[in-house]
Amino acid sequence: MIKKLLIICFAFLAIASQVYSQCTPNTTITTAGIYPDSATGLSSGVVGLPYTQVIQARVPDDTVVSINGLPPTNITIANITVTSVSGLPPGLTYSTTPANGVFPGNSNGCMLISGTPTTAGVYFVNVILTTNATFLGFPISQVDTLDYYSITINTTSGLNGLQASKFEIKSLSPNPASNFTDFEFTAPRSGLYTLRLYNILGKEVLNRSVRASEGLNKQRIDIGDKASGVYVLSIENGNSVLTKRLVVSK
Repeated sequence: MIKKLLIICFAFLAIASQVYSQCTPNTTITTAGIYPDSATGLSSGVVGLPYTQVIQARVPDDTVVSINGLPPTNITIANITVTSVSGLPPGLTYSTTPANGVFPGNSNGCMLISGTPTTAGVYFVNVILTTNATFLGFPISQVDTLDYYSITINTTSGLNGLQASKFEIKSLSPNPASNFTDFEFTAPRSGLYTLRLYNILGKEVLNRSVRASEGLNKQRIDIGDKASGVYVLSIENGNSVLTKRLVVSK
């Protein structure tokens, strides 16, 4: 009897855990898209502290496309499926609502990223999506990669976190940029800071130390030799890493 009760208790805890790890679709969103968008990005986290981030999606019923040079034609979307998610920080996992990751056309869905991060750094998240639709009466599918998200995991917590709150990015302008961009940030103390630039594949394409004074600082970043695309700029003070999305457009 005791063994059966234990089995029932463990089963209940497992089910409760699965329910807790689900997100709730925001049905007030009626405009097709994914939220937060690429400009807003995902929230940062701290090693050893619980992290949660919800990504909301609104799938349209149909859309207009041009395939193989044909005139723009209406296609009916059956569903968009989350095929896989890679690049999450260690300690974080994802779940979707609906649980199978299939978001029907003309519906709302969501994805929850949660857990307790274990390793600091900047992580580039790739979400593989498969769109299943009907074109001129024939079923078609298309695979796309959502590759503009990143998650920054910091090492700072407790009292150090209060100090790190003074460490922030003020602006990155122009953005989009073609030849240079001016980077403004505030520093909690004087010293050497590390400035890095990553391309969309997560490859570091710039790394330099900058000497900052306490308060507002400004750095001009030359991107004349960088190809068009989406980049992530990071600034590190030894305790925290801040990031900002930069678009290079030639």
